[in-house]
Amino acid sequence: MLQSVMANGIPVRLSEALTVRARVAAEQQDRSLTEQVEHWARLGQAVEDAVLAATVQRLKARSHDADLGKRLELVTTDEGRAKAAALIRARNPIRHGIGPGGDVVQIGRARRTKKR
Repeated sequence: MLQSVMANGIPVRLSEALTVRARVAAEQQDRSLTEQVEHWARLGQAVEDAVLAATVQRLKARSHDADLGKRLELVTTDEGRAKAAALIRARNPIRHGIGPGGDVVQIGRARRTKKR
């Protein structure tokens, strides 16, 4: 567990996995780690205020994935990235690339084979 200290607040212990995900999200959103965790907490409060407790419990039960940590670790490996790329290619026939001006452009369509 990692310990984070909130500005003008109290120390809070966060799991390493949550801290890693929050750091990545914070960097993408140009926030500090504390700001990202507070943002997620405010979103959770808003959802709980807007949704009946029974609905929240059903959502938690439906979305629980005991293997999520293992799945997230896999994406940092060459094997995981290769599997993700293959899955994306299989599900999305349109291919994109970077054009001469640096813009994302459609560069082609993958061929689909008919299933027999």
